[in-house]
Amino acid sequence: MRFEQVEGKRAVLETLKGDREVYELLLAEGLRGNETLREILRIAKARQLPVSFLPRREIDRLAKSETHQGVILRVEPYRYSTLRKILERCEGKEEDPLVVLLDGVTDPRNLGSIARTCEAVGVDGLIIPRSRSSPVTPVVFHTSAGAVENLPVATVPNLASAIRELKEAGFWVVGADAEAENSCFRADLTGPLAVVMGSEGEGLHRLVKESCDSLVSIPMFGRVESLNVSVATAVILYEVLRQRGKL
Repeated sequence: MRFEQVEGKRAVLETLKGDREVYELLLAEGLRGNETLREILRIAKARQLPVSFLPRREIDRLAKSETHQGVILRVEPYRYSTLRKILERCEGKEEDPLVVLLDGVTDPRNLGSIARTCEAVGVDGLIIPRSRSSPVTPVVFHTSAGAVENLPVATVPNLASAIRELKEAGFWVVGADAEAENSCFRADLTGPLAVVMGSEGEGLHRLVKESCDSLVSIPMFGRVESLNVSVATAVILYEVLRQRGKL
């Protein structure tokens, strides 16, 4: 039986609220109860999920991360979405759709943080390439606090092709680039929008950059040349919300 592990109280709780098949809940013996843990146990009972209490050292051995909080959920592998499904989700929306694409973001902690922000601001889908990208791992689950359970994450073979498809669907595609003359606070970020973020080291790859309709930067006034990609994503997405009158 193939399974993945979701670790950490919040991530486990969000997964239990979802529709993936769950196999087993592992808890450290002597774990101090709180509201989140009580909710986990309530849902586990309702779903007739087997619960095992193990010594803390055994939980530490089985965990894939160091921040499991004594809670591990074994669950069916993560269900990725597709670009087509995300576009179908965007059709007929009263509000302008918003999607995010990541180019070369390989750190699972960054992916998790970005997913958490995307879910918080109401992004319709997160699109990542099948190569040169972190997959959705237990670390991503934990860092996102389970947000990836509520956010469609699609993998595509080629980001440039995905951008073309988004354009055909009526999206304006904006790429983040540190060298861009136009600030994200001056650019028009209204309407159906796709935001493309690159890695901190390399930024956007050439073909991806050339595929964007426009490029924007985040003003920097200190000695540091760039922001962490998850922070930069949050800055731009909240500027989108501001321009849409949601803030």
